[in-house]
Amino acid sequence: MKKFFMITPLQPRKPFDQLEYTKYEAVGNSKLEFHETRFPIMAVINGYAEKGEEIRLIAVTPETENTPYRIEQLKAELKALQEEKGFLCPYGEDGVDVVSLTYAGDVATQIELFHKLLPYIEDNDILYGCLTYGDKPMPIAELMAIQYGYRVLNNVSIGCLVYGEKDHSKIIGNKLDKNGKVITNKAGEPILDYASRIFDITALVQLDEIVRMLADRKVKNPNEIINDILSL
Repeated sequence: MKKFFMITPLQPRKPFDQLEYTKYEAVGNSKLEFHETRFPIMAVINGYAEKGEEIRLIAVTPETENTPYRIEQLKAELKALQEEKGFLCPYGEDGVDVVSLTYAGDVATQIELFHKLLPYIEDNDILYGCLTYGDKPMPIAELMAIQYGYRVLNNVSIGCLVYGEKDHSKIIGNKLDKNGKVITNKAGEPILDYASRIFDITALVQLDEIVRMLADRKVKNPNEIINDILSL
């Protein structure tokens, strides 16, 4: 089964909703081209879920004031995409498996997250992940679980891993609504639109596997071998 992992965003709702719809430019993978979304994982689902196919969406959800509202937004986007693409997502509540977790950056919490994610990975799965949101340790724990499933279980593969970026150093103008009108915040100030991209970073996981293999073989100068393998 295709399983999609993500971390629920933490952006606050007040004094205005800081989790905006964003059109991400796909980098390195044309399947990630998608319309505006709050959740980059939607671009992944759109690119890889097939009509009539069952998938599963697992959302790591830190326990904060804002995340229940974010989950409702996620469910709404998932439902709209299901209607558009025709895939099935019959698991969890309204298609979302919510993995609740204390909002903390300590090691114990990340180990707990790792353990909570493992039961969702089974033989023959194809795993997808978005590493955009959460505090910095959480995507590491998410990736650890995905890699563990890939290395240990039977016939598990990694389909695509992504990172969504909003580059605040590159303003591309004011954010516009569907009618071309400038969107403002509650203070009446225009909301700026920044360059946003979604990167396919699956190759980094593949590179990690190569590096581990070379390290086991005590290869001291791996650059040439790595470049040769990545150029294939």
